Amino acid sequence: RIQILFEVMNSLEPGSKYSLVQCGELQVSHVSPHKRVIGKVFGSINRRWEKHTVMLTDTQLYSQEKYGIFSMPIFLDLIQHIDVVTVSTWEPAINSAVQLRFTDGIVLLQASSPYERDQWFHSLLWKFNILNSKKALKLTSCPEIIAKELKSLVNIALTSQLHDPQIWTDCLVMISNQLNHTNSLPPNALEEIIEALGPALGQLNPPTPELCDFFSRYCRDGPCAATAVVVFAPGVHCILKHNVDFGRYTYIRTFARDFIIALASQDTCPENLPCFIHTMHSPGARCPHPRVLPNLMAVFLAAIWSAFDTKCTYRRNSSVNLLLGSNRNDSNGNNKLPKEKVTTCFMRMIDLCSQHDDWVKEMAPLMQPIPFPEEALKYKPFVEGMACVLKRFAGDNRAEVRECIFPMREGKESWIQLIAPDHNYCPDNGEIFCQIVRILLDKAAVRRKLVRLLGHSCLDAFRLMVIRGDEFFVKMLSEMVESDVIEDKEQKSEALSTLRSNPEGERLYKAMCDRQTALSKLAQLGGPTKLAMPAHSTDSDVEKILSSGPFGNLEKLSLAFTCVTSDCAKHLVKLPNLQHLNLWCTQFGDSGLCMLAEHCTRLRSLNLCETLVTDEGLQALTELKSLTCLNLNSTRLSAQVFEELISKLPHLSSYDIRYTEACQSKEGTFISNTIDKQTNGVSSQSSPNVSGGDKSNTVESPFSKYRSHSEDTDEESETPGTNGVEWSLNVPTIALSTANNDNIVNSNSNHLPVRRQSTPAAFLSATREFLFRDLGGNRKMGPSKESQKAALSSKP
Repeated sequence: RIQILFEVMNSLEPGSKYSLVQCGELQVSHVSPHKRVIGKVFGSINRRWEKHTVMLTDTQLYSQEKYGIFSMPIFLDLIQHIDVVTVSTWEPAINSAVQLRFTDGIVLLQASSPYERDQWFHSLLWKFNILNSKKALKLTSCPEIIAKELKSLVNIALTSQLHDPQIWTDCLVMISNQLNHTNSLPPNALEEIIEALGPALGQLNPPTPELCDFFSRYCRDGPCAATAVVVFAPGVHCILKHNVDFGRYTYIRTFARDFIIALASQDTCPENLPCFIHTMHSPGARCPHPRVLPNLMAVFLAAIWSAFDTKCTYRRNSSVNLLLGSNRNDSNGNNKLPKEKVTTCFMRMIDLCSQHDDWVKEMAPLMQPIPFPEEALKYKPFVEGMACVLKRFAGDNRAEVRECIFPMREGKESWIQLIAPDHNYCPDNGEIFCQIVRILLDKAAVRRKLVRLLGHSCLDAFRLMVIRGDEFFVKMLSEMVESDVIEDKEQKSEALSTLRSNPEGERLYKAMCDRQTALSKLAQLGGPTKLAMPAHSTDSDVEKILSSGPFGNLEKLSLAFTCVTSDCAKHLVKLPNLQHLNLWCTQFGDSGLCMLAEHCTRLRSLNLCETLVTDEGLQALTELKSLTCLNLNSTRLSAQVFEELISKLPHLSSYDIRYTEACQSKEGTFISNTIDKQTNGVSSQSSPNVSGGDKSNTVESPFSKYRSHSEDTDEESETPGTNGVEWSLNVPTIALSTANNDNIVNSNSNHLPVRRQSTPAAFLSATREFLFRDLGGNRKMGPSKESQKAALSSKP
């Protein structure tokens, strides 16, 4: 039945639209009927036209001048036929006119333009049809004939070229009066009438208030609500898929609300709501209609506000009350929805919408400032219904969706605070809160950031759960204290007291104190400050060497050209003073980078050139606020994440993003930003030299021989601000220049200047120039066969 209604709506051609005319200046002529041709010819020649200001009412035509043809009004019920005819070929100025045929003659109405003529024609035709329908309804009491006449009237309104709310007002007044005075109308006839009215929703944009209120009546308490659900579905789809100003047309939003409630009230079809949401979204992974979700959310929120807010009631105007009958409303004219039905229906709808991944991302910003009235938040079933949606938000892989649970800014209440056990509106003893916190911790890429957010917004809730003996929150509070996310001294003291009040918390507190003591002893023992691992070292090699002795003072670590993966991150986080890390050309990935960003917060320089990191792991670098130098050459860095890093790393002064997506988006600018010599850290031009400085506390490595060219010249000197420490394993920097000179190699540095419009041959030439140097930086005449074979057989 819905498919048939869609076909009917699509078959109706819009054509030209006219407004219902009531007054206008016309040329009027009376023609006597002639049966012979000669009479018609002389009648057209001797035709006399009169100018009148004609008025059109529901029953008659009359002129303000009252002379000639219009000395008496022309009653519409006397008209036999209305048509547009050609007046005369002998009068070029008058081509056609509206013809009103009577038993004793013909009256021609000539307008000043074809548009005005057609407007008079359709207006007269509508008045003529509705008058005949009224006469037919008065003369019969047969239910079948009444249903046929009403259905015919609706079809005339749908096919009429008039685009005027008055035609639907006239139509609905007749239907409403007939339904109120006819109690014996069979259900199938009533269903036919409602079914005939259904396509009107798609034809009117926007639908009229009378039509929407008429449909809302039968969705709420009409005898054919089940039929209305099927009939009105195509029209509701058209409304929700288009840009509708619900603030201006509130009656459309009210009708959509009543339709959804009627849809949910069908006990025989419990799958109505899932099918409706599935149809609105479309079967694909992404909804093709961008206005569907905002319109649905507007309907849901307005319905919840109307049910819970005592000041929000729906009041019809007097004309609609007369149309639909005052007995449908209470004594005050208000129509308030029951909160139980609204909670069950619309919380189910919000939950169904949140099951679509593309809609979740759009719903999260709408939900972050809690958009519901306080009375709804006090209602326990409402908050329990929202728990399913919040769990789905917490388990989403996108950080922007998970963050909607937390406050937008300080002093603004959030969902995580609402469901916390210390809140007045908490629906349980903290079970929902505990579940959501666990889901957030499982999905968090940077655990420290999430722990900080929880500590700032829900510290009292954590303390309460610790007092109640929850082991999970005991561990979480211990982690908050140990990671120093609680900045206020008074709050930290309260958290320690709460933690020690629990036996498990006392044990964790002692273990934490033991770890702090061990770290202090490790720092006192000393050890090297610089370390470079040999080529092809694995994760087990890194674990073995870091567990062989004290490395509490290790500040600079180079793992370049090794075979380490993200698994070595669990050993790197044990280095308390690590500040410079070189991971060039390794298998290091996102999981290890997230672990480094969470624990190694003292990192000042990081080299990730030619690693496996992507945007998912690079976003975690925003936690490294001390980072000054960053090399992301040849990684999967996007422009969006790069802009986020630039904005959230205040001390970042040197970066390299060549051969990345972010580099391609920076056309016309230099994307290799080098650091000043006075700045400490790893830049695109420098990496730690393990052979420089104090060699007494340095672990020698085969990579110690890789030095920059400047170290082997006579101008060797200590770089200011680095305590005599140079950087080895230099990353070759190819500066992008717009100069017109050819690609050349600077013999005093590792810079390979290449033009932005350089060809592949030029790039290969510059790269070959770098690769053919010996370890001392001297230029070779060319590669030998042995070196070529070694280069092909060895890993890069």
